[in-house]
Amino acid sequence: MERRPAWQFGQLLLLILILVAGSAIGVAMGYMIWNPGAANYTVISESEDATRTVRIRDISVAYPSVAIYKVGEDSSMKIEISNLDRYPEYVVVSLSLVHSSGVDSATISAITGTPYKATIAGYGSATNVLSFKPSAEGYAIFDITVKGELAGSITFYVVSSP
Repeated sequence: MERRPAWQFGQLLLLILILVAGSAIGVAMGYMIWNPGAANYTVISESEDATRTVRIRDISVAYPSVAIYKVGEDSSMKIEISNLDRYPEYVVVSLSLVHSSGVDSATISAITGTPYKATIAGYGSATNVLSFKPSAEGYAIFDITVKGELAGSITFYVVSSP
């Protein structure tokens, strides 16, 4: 039976130690960067990074994947639709409730009530703005459907006003 030299075992131990230390430092740095930003929900809700763009055939739709609003404030959610083809396109965009916990029914019906219907010119775009005033804390998940196809979901949070 052959014995490994002690220096090979030491190198393996040093490699494991470096990996563990690097992981710990990475987690600590991620926490330090993310935690202050997550505490300031107004910065996150107004961030351009919170929007998602999905292409369904010749239609591109941009919507907020996460939306955070305050109780009692007039709020709005913007959904942008773009035609990527040279021919006019009739588009129907609707939101349907998947799950809700605590969000008031007036806010939910303001969001899901009327599908947005538009004929978009070739290479044109349109914007649908949903206006509402939430009156209760909670969360809801909505599916967004474009031309009958599921484009994604919006997670909607209502938090207390400071």
